[in-house]
Amino acid sequence: MSVPERDDERHEPPGGGSRQPIFNNIPLGVLIVAVPIIVVALLPFIAPELERLIFAASVVVVPGPGQIAPQQPLGPWAPYLLHVLIHFGVLHIAMNLTILVSAGRAVAAGFGTDSRGTLGFLVFFALCSIAGAATQVALSGNEAATMGGASTGVSGVLAAAGWVMGGYRGMLRLAVPWIGLNLVFGIIGIGFPIPIGWVAHIGGTLAGAVLFPLLQPVFSSR
Repeated sequence: MSVPERDDERHEPPGGGSRQPIFNNIPLGVLIVAVPIIVVALLPFIAPELERLIFAASVVVVPGPGQIAPQQPLGPWAPYLLHVLIHFGVLHIAMNLTILVSAGRAVAAGFGTDSRGTLGFLVFFALCSIAGAATQVALSGNEAATMGGASTGVSGVLAAAGWVMGGYRGMLRLAVPWIGLNLVFGIIGIGFPIPIGWVAHIGGTLAGAVLFPLLQPVFSSR
């Protein structure tokens, strides 16, 4: 049974061989996540009606006091996963895809690049995304919120990359600063063009930290 690499285990970079630019040799699992995100981002220019339908079916809507959540085309539970398709601007999508590709290469290598490993990566990403959205909804209090973006799943991938590259301490080196940064976002309310789902980011990070060492031995064929 394969287990996450420990700090005292020094091997080649994930995937073997010498270090490569982060956008080379993108694993299939990462592509399966990234390509639909890019396609949905282009839909306003080529199929705006379809984009509006996907947005309505995918965005997470938290009603405020006295408000009723809108009926969504695929029901109220689909957005817990499909929100990863929705982004608010070029910077939003660029940041998420950059982290997804760079950290996702390591995580995909940790699961393995065969079909079983690819499935493991996708299951892991989906569970982190759902956990992040659920955390945001559960802790939203009485504030109305609209949430979209792959950063829930990407936050989990970041924590998992730490596991792959440095075991438990490697995970902490990546997860703790990211959690701390998001706490800063939440506490001082840094002004951004769009609200930051810092609670969802933390939920996704914690899910990734817990789920990777549980799922990696199940899906890895090594």
